[in-house]
Amino acid sequence: MASQAVAKPSALAGIWGEMIGEFFGTMILILFGDGVVATVFLYGNLGANGGASPFATEWIVIILGWGLAVMLGIYVAGAISGAHINPAVTLALAATGRHPWGKVLPYWGAQVLGAFVAGGILYFVYQGALVHALALNHLTIGDIAQGPTFGGNGYGFVFYTGHRAFVGTFGSFMDEFLGTALLVGLILAITDARNQPVQANLNPLIIGFLIVAIGASFGLNTGYAINPARDFGPRLWIAIVSGGASFTADNYYFWIPIVGPLLGGVVGAFIFDYTLGKVLAAKMLGASGTTETVGETVREVSPDSEIRGRSSREPSAE
Repeated sequence: MASQAVAKPSALAGIWGEMIGEFFGTMILILFGDGVVATVFLYGNLGANGGASPFATEWIVIILGWGLAVMLGIYVAGAISGAHINPAVTLALAATGRHPWGKVLPYWGAQVLGAFVAGGILYFVYQGALVHALALNHLTIGDIAQGPTFGGNGYGFVFYTGHRAFVGTFGSFMDEFLGTALLVGLILAITDARNQPVQANLNPLIIGFLIVAIGASFGLNTGYAINPARDFGPRLWIAIVSGGASFTADNYYFWIPIVGPLLGGVVGAFIFDYTLGKVLAAKMLGASGTTETVGETVREVSPDSEIRGRSSREPSAE
């Protein structure tokens, strides 16, 4: 009997493919997120007679931009890796048994690398504007990280976060901790198939609105990183071009948007699991409506659709 050759699974079907998804999802997140910060603060004086541009410098523009950035990042990587695009989300999912511990470090590496590359791209795209803005403060591009991050003459805040002078270390840490706890806990509530989940592949849009809500309520204390990769990746790029000044800025503030979100995300996930999650389990609720959990995402399945691989598609007319 002739032996039948078995095709070797592609490496892209496993962890390498998931890392690529996390890399590009996070890169898209930072390109659009830090991109809107650059637009707001580097081009805020293009109004009449050099005055402020109407609406351009409003905080609402920043938080809407970040909400859309998160939405796009999730759409890019959702079916590939689950679109964590945030080390705090990855750690929280692993701590609660939703994600393998062996994939935590690869995901983190891909996320930070994606953010780092995005920071580099934005640095070159906006270099002319950065040089111009710094020159107005009698600084060069090498002084971009001159502190304090908020209220100083540098423009490091385009790439990474910092705290207001009157907020302090404890307030900054708690802001990042609480913001990320809300982020992770509400993501779990939104995506739980037993809890009236968003259907028709609209989860990314609703999570984008969640980012807007967190920014509106808790964003101004620190710039709301709520994502270690979002802060550390671009900060690392600026460290290269500023001689490490981005890490010493604000009395070595850089650890707060790393540790605060990591701890906050885990706490938020456990709070959901041991409160709302327990209630949903006690009520013995099944998946709401016609939703079906497929791979990493929740999709609405119509009566005429069939599942192929990890996505829901209508059958062809053939």
